[in-house]
Amino acid sequence: MSSPDKKIKVSVSRAGSRLQYTVSYENRSALEASPLGIVREDQQFSEQLKFVSKSETTIDEAYTLRVGKRLQCRNYAKELTLIFENEKKEKVHIIFRAYNDGMAYRYYFPGNDNAKHKIMREESGFAIPKSATAWLQPYDMNVRKKPCYEAFYENGIAVGGQSPNPAGWAFPALFHVNNLWILITEAALDEHYPGTHLEDKNNNAIYTIRFPEKDEATSDADPEPVSTLPWTTPWRAAVIGNALATVQETSLVTNLNPPSVIKDVSWIKPGRSSWSWWSAGSTTRDFDVQKAYIDFTADMMWEYTLIDAGWPEMKGGTMEELIQYAHSKNVGVVLWYHSGMGREKDTLSYANLMAFPEARKKEFQKLQQWGVKGVKVDFFDSDKQPVIQRYYDILRDAAEHKIMVNFHGSTLPRGWERTYPHVVSMESVKGAEGAGRQEFCDRAPVHNTILPFTRNVVGSMDYTPVTFTNKREAKRQTTAAHELALAVVFESGIFHFADNMKSYQALPEEPKDFLRKVPTAWDETRYIAGTPGKYTVVARRKGTAWYIAGINGQAGEQEISLELPFIPEDKSFRLISDGIEPNTFASRAVKTNGKKILIKLPARGGFVLY
Repeated sequence: MSSPDKKIKVSVSRAGSRLQYTVSYENRSALEASPLGIVREDQQFSEQLKFVSKSETTIDEAYTLRVGKRLQCRNYAKELTLIFENEKKEKVHIIFRAYNDGMAYRYYFPGNDNAKHKIMREESGFAIPKSATAWLQPYDMNVRKKPCYEAFYENGIAVGGQSPNPAGWAFPALFHVNNLWILITEAALDEHYPGTHLEDKNNNAIYTIRFPEKDEATSDADPEPVSTLPWTTPWRAAVIGNALATVQETSLVTNLNPPSVIKDVSWIKPGRSSWSWWSAGSTTRDFDVQKAYIDFTADMMWEYTLIDAGWPEMKGGTMEELIQYAHSKNVGVVLWYHSGMGREKDTLSYANLMAFPEARKKEFQKLQQWGVKGVKVDFFDSDKQPVIQRYYDILRDAAEHKIMVNFHGSTLPRGWERTYPHVVSMESVKGAEGAGRQEFCDRAPVHNTILPFTRNVVGSMDYTPVTFTNKREAKRQTTAAHELALAVVFESGIFHFADNMKSYQALPEEPKDFLRKVPTAWDETRYIAGTPGKYTVVARRKGTAWYIAGINGQAGEQEISLELPFIPEDKSFRLISDGIEPNTFASRAVKTNGKKILIKLPARGGFVLY
């Protein structure tokens, strides 16, 4: 099969007793012979499969998101369904899609019964050409045994090497080979499957699907998925293109998800948020401090304030009074909760009420009555199927009471924001919470240039950036303009500005004005320049207003010549860059005039044009 523009070709063939597929882009190999097949506990669908029939169709639909890099999307693909049967005459469908910017496949078991079936393994894999360079994140099994996707990416390594973590590699994984960029990931994960990751069993650059680790925290369930029939697995997906623009600008992950189940989405409103926890965690219990943050948020014209863990123990006033005060200032309140995973046997408390359906529903009802706009739900600590089910339970109950959701300590985005548009962000990133450790500060400049082409491609990312002060004894290595630029370089439906309000209040007027104006949900996103691990420049549009930002992750200066043919001639911008002295800004007016704009980024520096 071919993509609508004929550039991507997917071929399925046999290799002995097994099925395999290959993918090319303009006749260049993107994925070499890659394994197909799936094995259930009751029978196998990986060997000696007999071809039964095929059917083809075209998918072409428009849809609208509430948050993301592009709100108006087109799901346009060719779809091919191949039906096979095993030696017991039981059928499996393998469904392929070819898009102009990638491909995907999944399995479907027909039938209709109430018996529980278990999948023991997927043979599914991605065979990357061995000459490729890779940006891979080790699947994180840290001391809390939580696969929260909070490891640093390996930067531009050879494929086929062993992961530093025995559990393998996490999605998404980025590769460069044959002058192609390839990003592989998972999409449309639902309650009938665990979140999966990758392993290269033989260190031969064939990355196959691996189920969660048996000893992942918070759930003693088996790692393997269980379901009745019919049963559809998540999509295994690959974004493929000539340029990094294809990767950064893709909507492939949301395209592969079901349409929205929420009819009235008017209450789902992206925006900016203050947050006191990063700089002074215990202040979440201090009524007067939180009231001051509300005043600050109103002054910054931001939409929300996040009150993190500990708020039920508020001292000096009640939460109801605080929320009423926030309403008087036109500031929405977002509250922190524990997911309750692993605490199902504890006595019911605010620390685990998300684990109990009736208590959870009652809490959301109370929040709606209070006028709370969103929740930040934390500490899922596993990708096993019961944990994925908890996400869905929370999403359904939150939607019923018109509460937006930010998942923290969470799995990777799989495109849920299309089906449940009140998912405004997810963490699943090594973000600014780590800035109190020097290792994070030392690696952040490079790390920040990798994320726009990996983690942030697949969904909103709650990195909680734009921090100008040092946290604890660790010393920040990024410049002031680098931090400011992250407000555009990174995308999150609700963008949490992590620093102390006094830090923002002390900013010069122009950077402060920029932070008052910068949007968080975008009509258009364009790759401008950059290479992961070195530097990146991105342009984002809201209405007619363009915001362009870049960061340098390198220890030396980076000169950038910006061509902006999509910007009207004689368009005036303000340029904010790094000043001569450390931790200062410089600003000036810039006109496009149809010419290139030359910008010199200092080591680990940044800029914004707005």
